[in-house]
Amino acid sequence: MVIHTFGHHRTYEMEALLKLFRPAERFTFSELPEPPAEDEFFSAVLLPEPDGSQRLICRTALTNGSRISEKHLPADIPNNLLDREISGLLYPQLCDLTGLRPKWGMLTGIRPVNLLRKFAARTGSVEQAMDDFRHIWHVTEEKTQLAADILAVQQPILEAAPKNGVGIYVSIPFCPTRCKYCSFVSNSVAQMGKLIPDYYKCLAVEQRLVSDIVEDFGLTVDSIYIGGGTPTSIDLYQPLDWLHCNFVIGQPLREFTVEAGRPDTITRGNLSYFRQFGVTRISVNPQSFQDHVLKAAGRPHTAQDAVDKFLLARELGFDNINMDFIAGLPADTVQGFRESIDRAVSLDPESITVHCLALKKAADFYQSLSMPDAEAVSEMVDYAYKTLTAAGYRPYYLYRQKNMAANLENVGYAKPGFESPYNVMMMDDSQTILGIGAGASTKVLGGKRGIERLTECKYPYDYLARFDELMQEKERQLRELLSGIASR
Repeated sequence: MVIHTFGHHRTYEMEALLKLFRPAERFTFSELPEPPAEDEFFSAVLLPEPDGSQRLICRTALTNGSRISEKHLPADIPNNLLDREISGLLYPQLCDLTGLRPKWGMLTGIRPVNLLRKFAARTGSVEQAMDDFRHIWHVTEEKTQLAADILAVQQPILEAAPKNGVGIYVSIPFCPTRCKYCSFVSNSVAQMGKLIPDYYKCLAVEQRLVSDIVEDFGLTVDSIYIGGGTPTSIDLYQPLDWLHCNFVIGQPLREFTVEAGRPDTITRGNLSYFRQFGVTRISVNPQSFQDHVLKAAGRPHTAQDAVDKFLLARELGFDNINMDFIAGLPADTVQGFRESIDRAVSLDPESITVHCLALKKAADFYQSLSMPDAEAVSEMVDYAYKTLTAAGYRPYYLYRQKNMAANLENVGYAKPGFESPYNVMMMDDSQTILGIGAGASTKVLGGKRGIERLTECKYPYDYLARFDELMQEKERQLRELLSGIASR
């Protein structure tokens, strides 16, 4: 399908909007004065008017028909408002021609709750922000209320954050094997195992560098999150020891999470030293309690393995455990997903995160799998919401991804008091996050652009090969950013 623009270059939001209706579509682009001759195209043309204003003309042509609409705009309209005006004309055309009504309307960003918070701050009213969600962005009542409920749960968590608080994220980009739905940067231990000793050494140096910066700028460590990959695919004793010395002792941590993840990597030994070094929260992630679904997803463990490791963690004293599930996995059914959620509730973890399958280019499923049935995934998500809220869990954070089944969302549910501050602060962009390790992202709040992002090499071999250079540049940039913020 052709995305056609003339008089502007705002194609990113147009493509994101079109993917809400055609998630697997491949696009080409045209900037010629006239719309393309193809049977299907998506067009937004901006023309100057004699009075100095501009005329926006938007057209959608599909095999079953076409629609056109236009609007006069000021000459100096900023890009973000132009994006909204283009979407505002094209979205109803797509709904009319396809018969689809996405539940999140024409919102394409990954943080709708953050957007609702900003609208509420701008208008001075959550109710007005919710009304904008419904009538400007065409979000359904169901999803508008979900965002508002999460906003209310998050507020005391945001207010309790320490002044100058930061989160620490440590990346362990290794996995025993790669799950077929995974798009994260992760490397098989069998293939990359020889890099692990050097990775330990570099993590130690980078942790010390970040610790010095935390101390020098009077920052308070609010949370630590070890993610991946699968962190428990390698021995974490040394990294935990360094983290304990550098960031745990003397800090008022609200959370210390290890994303243990795959049950086949969780042992009595690693759980024991998680307790030793002050880890307060872990994840034991079944993804499904249907063995045939796990096999189709490339997960080399059984449902019973997940139950056994959960019970082992309970035996060793962990009282804050999360479980992840994915709606829309191949070979799963609505009934099978319901059984997985019911079984999770019977185990009574403190939090349960429900993801919708997202087909990313880096995942094995991207080439071999079509998008899951939207109606079935919607039923799964609705069942999870009703069942979990009835069992005392509250939705507390939410994010969306591209190419997500049914254009829905990932939602974290938790019992009151067991919400993850790291997830809330990170997803809301409300706190500086200092990343450590290959693929880790650092974001600093308060820079000239609001949020300044620093990303390290994605792959361990690049990270190790360029380590000295990377650390010199990271320290320079971080100190420069933090000094600039402190001087204001």
